[in-house]
Amino acid sequence: MLGSPSGDDPGHGRVVVRRCTQADVSAREAAEPPRRGYARGAFARQEAGSVDFLVALVDGVPLGSGELTRDDPPELKNLGVEPAARGRGVGTALIRAAESLVADRCSAAGVGECALVVGVGLDNPRAAALYERLGYQRTGAFSTTTYSYVDAAGATQTATERDEELIKRW
Repeated sequence: MLGSPSGDDPGHGRVVVRRCTQADVSAREAAEPPRRGYARGAFARQEAGSVDFLVALVDGVPLGSGELTRDDPPELKNLGVEPAARGRGVGTALIRAAESLVADRCSAAGVGECALVVGVGLDNPRAAALYERLGYQRTGAFSTTTYSYVDAAGATQTATERDEELIKRW
């Protein structure tokens, strides 16, 4: 388990964040549209050593995930929380677990200052507010990404996203 379980949401169970296991992949895939393959791909990236694929579980059910890169500085990417679990501390628990891993890496490397980067869609002010509440600062660096994904009906779609980079240093 990474970090500490979150008890911020009485009555909804505790949030536990850990590195993804093979069993978690199956559970995450069951919630994905057919042919999406995100969980399997993220787990493969973890097995290859390029990311830590983090999953957040409430009462043993995976309700969120994110990928922590091994870049310098590391980036928390593809953070996602199931719609029904939003506002229950799942996203915060994932971010705090990623920060804990970064702090451990900094300590092991003898680095005095740690940093973590996140990208947030310009159309997602709720996520930006969460990051800012947790101490992330806007950098003014913007990026545009076009990608393909499989929608809820199993059809391949193309989307273009505009993001701003935020960073936290400690």
